[in-house]
Amino acid sequence: MDLLRHLDFFVTVAEEGHFGRAAARLGIAQPPLSQGLQRLERALGVVLVDRSSRGARLNAAGLDLLPRARALLEGAEELRRAASAHGAAAPVRIGAVPQLTARAVAALATACRAAGAPPEVVTGSTTDLVDGLSAGRIDLAVVVHPALLGPLHSGPVHRLATTLVLPADHPAAATTGPVVLRSLRGLPLATPPRAHGPAAHDLLLDTLEQRGLVAEPVSAADDRAALVLAAAGRAFAITADPDLHAPGVVRRVVAGEALPLRLRAVWRGHGPAPAIRDAVLAALDAEPAA
Repeated sequence: MDLLRHLDFFVTVAEEGHFGRAAARLGIAQPPLSQGLQRLERALGVVLVDRSSRGARLNAAGLDLLPRARALLEGAEELRRAASAHGAAAPVRIGAVPQLTARAVAALATACRAAGAPPEVVTGSTTDLVDGLSAGRIDLAVVVHPALLGPLHSGPVHRLATTLVLPADHPAAATTGPVVLRSLRGLPLATPPRAHGPAAHDLLLDTLEQRGLVAEPVSAADDRAALVLAAAGRAFAITADPDLHAPGVVRRVVAGEALPLRLRAVWRGHGPAPAIRDAVLAALDAEPAA
């Protein structure tokens, strides 16, 4: 059993007084949280929380052990900080989805370096990055939301502003004003394959359909591939990269409600040091918001 992780579950439930709110704060589903707390109770041989339809309340044992649980979590963090002072800082392994702009990835790397951890950055799909986190190959990743995260922890959702990338000769590109999505009927959407992030892929297509556009997806692993398809007149794309330009394409704002790129930072267990997590979250906050 991952004692520190399950102690974190216990402390969070105690502070929130509700399994649903505690799960949301930890960025996990409620069943793994409940199961993890039960494993902790079995390991300690004592029930810590009285459960009811109104929430979760600490019993006498839980109230007695809560300060000790907090002390253990704080001690583990102090141990990590003390150990880091005895040698060169270990590199922090950061994963980023291709939809994150090169400028934003560089900002993440700079923020990690400034926080005292030399970064190693890899690019991959949301699915691959979540698998890498679960396997311990990377320490923190920026993935597309929504995604099935399981027991992983996550930060808040960041909504990045996007624009449409259209073939220059498409009728919708004839004016400089906002483009109504229905006017793109018949033009495929260049987007990463569904396997890269099924939940986010389906949500995007459902959102377009609700707004009057049934778009046939055509595979484009990243913005570069999407730009080529748009320049060839074969598709349109949605990008958060303000520097994505090429001959044969135009950029237009979507009419009506925005189509933001939703991203969130994700990590396993306690993940990298809080200073690193805070630096990554701050770098994401600095990106243009929708």
